[in-house]
This record gives sequence, structure tokens and C-alpha cells, in this order.
Amino acid sequence: MPITIYDVAREAGVSLATVSRVLNNSPHVKESTRLRVQETIERLGYEPNLLASALMTKRTGMLALLVPDISNPFFSEVAWGVEDAAAKLGYNCVICNVGDDTRKQAAYTSVLRRKGIDGIIFATAAHDDRLVVNLGKRGYPITLMARDVPAAAVNRVLVDDRFGAALAARHLLELGHRRLAMISEPARIHSSRERSRGFTAAVRAAGLEPVMVQADGSDIGAGYRASRELLAKAPRPTGIFCANDLLAIGVLQAAAEAGLKVPGDLSVVGFDGTTLAQVASPPLTTVVQPIRQMGQTAVQLLVDSLQNGTSPRRVVLEPSLKRGASSGPASGDAGARLPRDRVFAP
Repeated sequence: MPITIYDVAREAGVSLATVSRVLNNSPHVKESTRLRVQETIERLGYEPNLLASALMTKRTGMLALLVPDISNPFFSEVAWGVEDAAAKLGYNCVICNVGDDTRKQAAYTSVLRRKGIDGIIFATAAHDDRLVVNLGKRGYPITLMARDVPAAAVNRVLVDDRFGAALAARHLLELGHRRLAMISEPARIHSSRERSRGFTAAVRAAGLEPVMVQADGSDIGAGYRASRELLAKAPRPTGIFCANDLLAIGVLQAAAEAGLKVPGDLSVVGFDGTTLAQVASPPLTTVVQPIRQMGQTAVQLLVDSLQNGTSPRRVVLEPSLKRGASSGPASGDAGARLPRDRVFAP
């Protein structure tokens, strides 16, 4: 026969309510009693029935993370931060790979809610604002990551994408590059739109006009295809900023195929600061997002909403530029210096 909570209460000489309070980490239990109950649980090998507990508390202790592509290093590192923070706060986490399909997103959300998941973190690129707004109106705890839906009463964890893109622009400008280009992700991706705005504004502030190319995806292949178009232009850009590290690695591949040296002939800057940036050849200069901090903050906001009824909050984190070997001084006529007051400073 399986050991029950009744067996634990009888053996420890306490009430069922006391055992329940110990299992739920309630502060309203004497330390000596807590230790006795915990020792009894370990000795008897009791494992709590999570379904029964959920029926009593209306909580499952489960959170969900929706990501578009777990094979993307950015979302893998987000998941690490979310799972680590959730575990420290006593929660388990389910990870759902939903791609860019908003219908799949909605279907997963519906199933997760019916299964009693306490709250959901949306780290998705494509999104249905109406779904998010409706969940906020119903008071269901959610946190958005790297996307903003101002009309929704939900938690949001963002990175200052415009500032990060401006850092990339300033870096290339200070290296003497004047023929600048950016490869963005598809327009449906909120963070990429913000990065495009930040890069464009920074370059225009220096009296220049960037070439903007929108990739047909967010992966290495999309970066390769978009950069082949760019590198075929005359005169070709000497500095390319990419909306993420995967696109930037695609640019490195296209440059090598075209016989261009990086950074001698072409400087490349990415965005994200994933582990791939470090192992690229050459290692990428990239705008680093505090990825794990983003995941941890998303969990903390969600748990605060669940446990304390905290009102939705919007947190914006600041990125930084990490210099790699993929960027260097412009050569030839591309390196003409601008007056110092024309170089954009964010």
C-alpha cells in the first residue's frame, strides 16, 4: 500500500493540517515540528499526491515557458534562466516549442490553463496581441519576454533594443565605417523592429544613410541569403549589423564564400551574446543581452503576481557591447573620419 499523508500525520503525532503546512513551506510551523514531520516523510518514503494537493490549494506549482525554437541558443539560455529561477522559488517548469504559429500558441495556452498551470511566460517572436490582452483582462498571470503589448495588463521583461542597436552603430562609426548596412529579422518580430529603429537613428545622426535588408527568417541560412544580396552591391557595405547572432554567422559564411576577410574587408556585429558568438570564426562582436537575468526576472514577476497579487510590472534591462574579432577599422576610402560631434553617442 502506498504511504499516505494520514500515515505521516499518525507517525509524526501531528494533525493533517500541520503536515500540509510543512509540505507547502508555511512559516506558521514550529521548527522542531517541521523537522519531525520532514524526518517522518523521509523515513516513510512519502511522496505527495500533486493532483490532490492542487485540488486543495487551487495551485499546481507548475509554470510554463513558450518559446518559438528551443534549438536557438538564445531561447535555450532563456529556458536555463527560467528553470533555475523557478526551481529556487519552489516551482517546476514546462517548456513548449510553439514556432511562429499564433494558432499553436493559442492552443497550447488553452491546454495549459485547463491543466492547471499556474502562470505562463511568453518568450515568443510572433504573437497575437488579442490573446495576451484577453488573458490580462481575466487576471491570468503571464509575463511577456522581449515583446511589448502596452494595452495588456501583464508583466513584461524587455531589453532596450534601440539602445543596443545604437551601441552597434556607434562602434562601427568609431571604427571609421561609413557604408553601413543592417540585416533585420522579419517585421513581425517586435525586438527586431526596435533594433532597426535604433540603428537607423544612430547612423542618420552621423549624417549617413544605412542600407536596410530584411531577412526571410532568423537563422543562419537567412543571414547567409540576405548578406549575399548585400555583398553583391557596388559599392558594398564595409560594416554590417545583424539583428541576432545567427544572422551574423550567416554573414560570416557568405563573406568567406565571397573571398572577403573579416574584419579586414568587412566588419560584422551581431546581437544577443549567445555562446555561438564566442565559437564563431572569427568570434563575433555582439550586443550582449542579459539573457539569464531576463529569464529570472520573468519568473520573479510571475511568482510575485501569483503569491502576492502584485500588479503587472514592466522591466527594461540594458544591453552592452562585447568586442570580438569580427569588427575592425575600415580600410581605404571607407575610413574617412567624421567630425567628432557627428558620431552618435546613445
